[in-house]
Amino acid sequence: MRKNKLTFVSFEPSNGQYISSISLEGLFSLEDDPELILRKASEEYKKSIIVMRNIVNEIEMLRKKRVKLPARKVWELGNSIFELINNLEKLSLQINGLYQHLIRDLGVKRKWLEKVLIFRRYLPNVDIIPESLNWGRCEKGTRRIAESLKR
Repeated sequence: MRKNKLTFVSFEPSNGQYISSISLEGLFSLEDDPELILRKASEEYKKSIIVMRNIVNEIEMLRKKRVKLPARKVWELGNSIFELINNLEKLSLQINGLYQHLIRDLGVKRKWLEKVLIFRRYLPNVDIIPESLNWGRCEKGTRRIAESLKR
């Protein structure tokens, strides 16, 4: 558990980069150099979005080919989001409006993204998921299925 309160950060796309911003109150709550922290946060966000876009593109290609989407691929996307959250927490930051940022920057629907995160939240390890399991079987009742796999 963190002792310090996390500062909310937002990211705005600009010429292939992301500009990070925090409130004035948040600026004073950071213990280290705010400029350095925000630069690291922007780099981390950009790197994570690139990884997530690649996964989303793979998912879209499978859908276009009408190939069953492996549940592990969806878990991989959720795990990338968890890694972003954890890496920002190390900088004492959290995204202000996580879903809004990811919907905008990944071009996915909120409801689907919520299911991706639920699936990953309940399954901390990809090895729990059978390789043969497709996402179509998990989309309805995502939490229930994830919990049953965890047992």
